[in-house]
Amino acid sequence: MKILQWTKKIAFVLFVILILLLITGFVFEKVSRSKAERIPPDGKLVDIDGHKMHYLQKGSGGPTVVFETGFDPAGHLQWYHIQQDLSKSYTTFSYDRSGLLWSERGEQPKTGEKMAEELHRLLEKTNTPKPYILVGHSFGGTLIRFFVKKYPEDIAGIVLVDSQYPDDKKYLSPELYKIVNQGLPAGFLKFANTFGAARLMFRNMFPPGTDYQYQNSIMPALLYKSADAVLEEQDQMSAVKRNAALINSFGNIPLSVLTAADTGRYDGFIKDPNLKNEMLEAWDKMQKDLLLLSSDSKQILVPNSGHYMNQDQPKVIEDAINEMYERTINKKINY
Repeated sequence: MKILQWTKKIAFVLFVILILLLITGFVFEKVSRSKAERIPPDGKLVDIDGHKMHYLQKGSGGPTVVFETGFDPAGHLQWYHIQQDLSKSYTTFSYDRSGLLWSERGEQPKTGEKMAEELHRLLEKTNTPKPYILVGHSFGGTLIRFFVKKYPEDIAGIVLVDSQYPDDKKYLSPELYKIVNQGLPAGFLKFANTFGAARLMFRNMFPPGTDYQYQNSIMPALLYKSADAVLEEQDQMSAVKRNAALINSFGNIPLSVLTAADTGRYDGFIKDPNLKNEMLEAWDKMQKDLLLLSSDSKQILVPNSGHYMNQDQPKVIEDAINEMYERTINKKINY
């Protein structure tokens, strides 16, 4: 009987502690959001279809290097340090897709076609110089396909940075496909975002050091703004990939495929060595398939780089963009 009484008392105390922690977290989140609302955007806001979208344009001269971010709550921040270097030679343009960071969500659905249209309107409304060299990382490489289909005349070249392959089911076993496409735990992330835990979880998204000091100060503060949009993009991912797989030609637009070549990059989430080897072989095949998108394509293997090549080997991306500029000049594209 005494054991039962003590068990009930301990359970009650733990329950009270849990409630207090949730209240504390909720208040902490509210205060943090209030402070975050006063953080000024590093770029500019422009109205697109009734909602404001945020973009960062730096540099001058042509062509314009346009960055498309992957499936990532950090939006344009993933390209921030690369923009600082490239803007010495070109106009550079990064942005936050609807709902990410400083961009308002708006009412357009998160389809590949609509996201491409929003980017095009943003570029047009800001008078961003044409033509564009499109640079897409991961999911951003998939989204680029829709832009190429609708606006091929605006594009000088394309650089895919460890790009997602939309028809990955073709190369993955059912078990591996399930692991690779399991996505973020939506319910948990929403709960964590409400009670202040999410901003703590994502406070070290970027490497330490001066190159990422700004990103590491902004990302935790503004994560709450991006969370819902990221989960919405996750919900639409299968449909976006399915439609992107139907866009299988860029014509003769110059294309560079940058592929991460660190064989240990899957160690964090694939434990089975057989599945890990399968993933490495499948990714190699998928990256080679991307070369078929253009009649003028080349692959660049990037050693010592995981999926976030913009963090692991940013210089390689910058060199690839410089080389792409030279290739477009050789095609006698006038800027």
